[in-house]
Amino acid sequence: MALGMPVAYFAPTYKLLSDTWREIRGFVTDIMVSKSETERRLEIIGGGTLDMWSLQDENAGRGRRYGRIIVDEAGLVPDLERAWNENIRPTLTDLHGDAWFLGTPKGRNYYRHLFSLGAYHGDAGQWRSWRMPTSANPYMDPAEIEAARLGMPERAFRQEYLAEFIEESGGVFRKVYEAIDTGRTEPDPPLLDNSYVLGVDLARTQDFTVLTIVDNTGKQVYFERFQEISWERQIAAITRAANQYGARVVIDSTGVGDPIFERLRWTDVVVEDFQFTARSKERLIDSLAMALEAGNLRLMDIPVQTNELLAYQYELTAYRHVRMNAPVGMHDDCVIALALASYRQPVAPIEIGFLDTGPVSEKDEFEEEGWVSV
Repeated sequence: MALGMPVAYFAPTYKLLSDTWREIRGFVTDIMVSKSETERRLEIIGGGTLDMWSLQDENAGRGRRYGRIIVDEAGLVPDLERAWNENIRPTLTDLHGDAWFLGTPKGRNYYRHLFSLGAYHGDAGQWRSWRMPTSANPYMDPAEIEAARLGMPERAFRQEYLAEFIEESGGVFRKVYEAIDTGRTEPDPPLLDNSYVLGVDLARTQDFTVLTIVDNTGKQVYFERFQEISWERQIAAITRAANQYGARVVIDSTGVGDPIFERLRWTDVVVEDFQFTARSKERLIDSLAMALEAGNLRLMDIPVQTNELLAYQYELTAYRHVRMNAPVGMHDDCVIALALASYRQPVAPIEIGFLDTGPVSEKDEFEEEGWVSV
């Protein structure tokens, strides 16, 4: 980055921002030309500027131009993916700027996804990742670090002091990496002796539409992901993929998906609708999890899909029921499309049992799954 370029600093909260603002303001007193306490903006000798933003402001940084941005405590930002894609990344385009994400691992969130881009792609991509344990800081007392190791749970120490992304016990899917065919990123050609199912998860608001095809051997052979295109183009993409493979289409018909399902019924593809309820989703996700654990699926090497699978987690609702979802701020479109494509495949049929926990109240909103075949 050239000297004199504008720089921006982003913090998860106003509290963290205020603490850092006071520190930086004291460091640059001798080279500061002007400052704005209201805007938290500094101008430095040589033409450089520093803007400081809190990501509690959903429009933080929007419309600005920067040569470098720094996101501090990135693991604490609840909707980092949206902030990066919609607000922060566009600010780097004009000046060909770069971005630094700093923080402590905090589970399976988007910060972990960004770290994995550098960790797994290395020099072949635009991302780099570094992991520095607390002991790398020469100002830290080794005796204090050792005392922490002895007095903390191992998992907490590994996360907080060794900067390791720990596999959470609440993760839904196991043996994800074992199921991936490393380097297989392109679609496989259709085979006459195989049958295929196309799973479709349609976009809602800021989500992505994902198309995934799995064959009768459990091999994922096709993947497509897009956002913000018309329903007409989405229908065209679905019918094109279905016709190419002679695939049966299984589509999430809940909400916005219902009119798309009705439109597809009038095309030449075979289509089934899947209506999501609490119980039908539980069965769908359980089926995918069991297929992965049993080794009945072979997946394409799609980083966004891999990260969604790894991030998917169990959570406890206010009424003490277990629910499976993507973490806040992350998508689950790839997971749902893959689950729909693999759910009706005749690979190692699995009996799924449910624990009877007693009467279900109206607040549980449990219903039976519904299928319609055309």
